[in-house]
Amino acid sequence: MNKGTFTGVGLGPGDPELITLKGFRALQAADIIFYPVSAESEGQYHSFSANILDQLQVYKPCEPLLFPMKGKGTQKFYDEAFLRIKQEYENGKNVVLVSEGDLFFYSTFGYIFKLAKEAKIPCRLIPGIPAFIAASALGNQPLAEKTTGLEVIAKPESFDAVSKALKHQSTIVIMKMSVLKGWHSFLKATGRPFLYAERVGTGNEFFTDNAEELEFRKIPYFALLIIYPENAN
Repeated sequence: MNKGTFTGVGLGPGDPELITLKGFRALQAADIIFYPVSAESEGQYHSFSANILDQLQVYKPCEPLLFPMKGKGTQKFYDEAFLRIKQEYENGKNVVLVSEGDLFFYSTFGYIFKLAKEAKIPCRLIPGIPAFIAASALGNQPLAEKTTGLEVIAKPESFDAVSKALKHQSTIVIMKMSVLKGWHSFLKATGRPFLYAERVGTGNEFFTDNAEELEFRKIPYFALLIIYPENAN
């Protein structure tokens, strides 16, 4: 039996209209679509990707793959997910694995891609729009222009680490910022222009450039912060 194909599709940050035309066509051509889910609590699962697929109304068989967001033993889940993908691929199916945002920007897809390379399974990659790119459009402020640099920090260890990055006079993008508490006070102290955004592209989207609105706000996992240079307009 001839083997199938394996394609990775970045769905974008949440708005179904932000998927690329190439990515949408790949979904339409799929025999089966796999999407990641994470466990929020015992018996409760969540998937941003599933929400996007539902809105796109792609009428193809879809199957969840469990990927814990953190904790020990995560490699076991990657291995099990890849074996399921490999099974369909070897059965001649056109297999698609989707991921919210972009495939290679803090995405679970990267772990599966490594396993596919080790197994010598060719993979077509269709990038998607990462959340911080979509967020920058909400703020009506260029991320970088002329000679301005851009630095991305994920899960900052401390506010001191963020302050150190700010000395470079670059635009700083902070992903997974919920690991630190006290952003309201920190942003007021820096005095730098910023944009805070959470759940970009979804029905629960929220964004602000006012630190006061963050004083009592619970920062979710899918939140990010863009801190601009002092001379940004």
